[in-house]
Amino acid sequence: MGLSNMAMLAAAVTGGQYVSGIKAIPLVLILLIWTRLLTWVDKDSQNARLPRVVLNLGFFGGLVGCYFLVLILPGFLVALLVLILGLLLEAGVYLALRHRQVGLKDLSVEFTTWARSLGGKKKDAKEIEGAVQIVSQSGGLVPAPATDDPEAEAFNAIQQMMTVPLENNAEIIEFSPSEGGYVVKYSVDGIAYTGATVSKVAGAAATAYLKDIAGLDMAEVRKPQTGNLRMNINRQKRDIKLTTKGSTAGEFARFVVDPKKRHSFTIDKLGLLEDQIAKIRESVQEGSGVVLLSAPKGQGLTSLSYAMLRAHDAFLQHLISIERDPEQELEGITQNLLAPGTPAAEEAKQVGWIISQQPDVVLVGKPESPQTAAEIIKGSKEGRRIYVSLVAPNTFDTLTLWRKLVGNDELALSQLKMIISGRTVRKLCVACKVGYMPDPETLRKLNIDANKVEQLYQAPKEAPKDQKGNPIHCEFCNDLRYKGRTGIFELLTIDDEIRQLILGGGTAAQLKTAFRKQRGRYLQELGLALVETGQTSVQEILRILRSGEAPAKRA
Repeated sequence: MGLSNMAMLAAAVTGGQYVSGIKAIPLVLILLIWTRLLTWVDKDSQNARLPRVVLNLGFFGGLVGCYFLVLILPGFLVALLVLILGLLLEAGVYLALRHRQVGLKDLSVEFTTWARSLGGKKKDAKEIEGAVQIVSQSGGLVPAPATDDPEAEAFNAIQQMMTVPLENNAEIIEFSPSEGGYVVKYSVDGIAYTGATVSKVAGAAATAYLKDIAGLDMAEVRKPQTGNLRMNINRQKRDIKLTTKGSTAGEFARFVVDPKKRHSFTIDKLGLLEDQIAKIRESVQEGSGVVLLSAPKGQGLTSLSYAMLRAHDAFLQHLISIERDPEQELEGITQNLLAPGTPAAEEAKQVGWIISQQPDVVLVGKPESPQTAAEIIKGSKEGRRIYVSLVAPNTFDTLTLWRKLVGNDELALSQLKMIISGRTVRKLCVACKVGYMPDPETLRKLNIDANKVEQLYQAPKEAPKDQKGNPIHCEFCNDLRYKGRTGIFELLTIDDEIRQLILGGGTAAQLKTAFRKQRGRYLQELGLALVETGQTSVQEILRILRSGEAPAKRA
C-alpha cells in the first residue's frame, strides 16, 4: 500500500515543481536591493561618522535572519511581506541614525543626481579644467547653479576661495571672517599663504553652501560642527573634513584636505636614515620602556608619533593612543580622547586607567603633569612600550624637558630607552630650482667640503622669463618654488653610559661627546646633507632650524 501511494505521488509531480521560478524572482530582486543597501551603508557610515563595523554586522545579520524565516514560514506571501518589512526597517533605522548624527540634507543632492540619471534628463556635470566642483556621494559632479539661481553667488565665491589653494595642494584652508570680508588663508608644506578676499555676504553664502553639502545644521552658526565632503579639481578628487564655528565677526570655516593621508607615514617613509631605521626596529622588538618623540610645533610630531605606532603589528598587539586632538583615524589602533584643559590630576587618572587596560603599546600625546609621567613610567615597568610626544626643538632639550616633567632624574631615566627628535624640510622644486656656486668662505661656515660639491641649489629669487621677457610659470610647483617635504631626525639611545653620565652630573659637552660615540648626527648636519645633494636650500635649513621653540631650561 505504501509503495502504491508513493508511485501515485511520483506520477503526479513532475521534475522541478517543488521550486517555483516565478516566486524566486521577487526573492532574488529583494536580495539584490538589500545587498546594494548594505554596500551603500558600508561606505556612507564612514562619512557620517557612524560605527561602520557594528552596523555592517547588525544589518547583515538582519538580512540572513529574514531569509531564514522565508524557509520556515508557512505561506509565500507572508514570507515576502517579512522580507519587505525587514528591508524597510533596516533602511529606516540607518536613516534615523544618520539624521541624528549628521542629518540627511546632503543625500538630497545624491538622490537628485540619481533620479536625473534614471530619467535621462540630465547627466552629471562635465569636468571643467581649473574649476572646483563638488562631488556627490554617488561620485558624480554636482552641476553648477544657473546664473539666476540664488545659490549662484555662493558657488562663484567657492571658486574664488578654493581654486588656488586646491591647485597648490593645500593641506589646510580657512575662511576667516573679518570686518572687511572673508579672507582665505591656507598652508602648503607647512607654510602659510594668504588667498582671495571676498565680501562678507559672499563668504557667508559659500560657508553655508558647503555646510549644507556636508550635512551640517544650517541653523547653528555658533557651536562647532564637523562634517565631510568631497571636491574635484583638475580630475583629482579631494576628501575634505569641514569644521565650522561662530565668532563675533561671522562663521569661521576650516577645511582639512585629505585628512586620512596627512599623517599616513611608516618609519621608512619619514626621511630617517637606514642606520636610524635599523636602531628603531631593534628598539621596537624590545617591547617595553619609554621612547620620547619630539619636534617643534608644526614640524611633523604627529606624523612621527603615528609612524612609530605603525612600526608595531596591530594584529598581534593591542595598540592605543591617548591624545587631546587626534588628527587622523588610525586603523587597528584604539584612540582615546583627552579633553583640552584637563586638570593635571584628571589627566594622570585617565592615563593611568587606560594604561591599566593591558595594552601592549601606548602613545601618550604631550603629557603635562608629573603625576602623568609617573603613570607612564609605572606602565612601562609592567612590560609595555610607551611613546611620549613632546614639543621640543632637539634631542637634548627633549631630555631636559622630560627630566623636568618627572622631577627625579633616576626615575626619569629608569625606563627611558630612546629619544627621536625631528623637523620637516621642504624640498626644492626639481623643475625650477637654480644652481649656484657659493664662495669658499660660505662653504667653510656651512662646514661643507668644497671638493665634494660642484654647486648648490636655491629657489629662484624672481620668476624666470622667456626670450620675450614674459614670466615662465612653473606648472610643477605652481610658482611656490618648493614641492613636498621630507624629515631629518636626531636619534639618541639611552644606554648605561648616558644614564651614568646624567646621574653623575655630566656636562652638556660630555653628553654631546657620548652622542657622537653613538655616531649621532645633529639636525643641522642632516639638513646640510640635503643641501649638498640638491634636495633643498641653505635658506630652507636656516628657516626650519630657527623655527624651534626656545630651549627648555633645567629646573
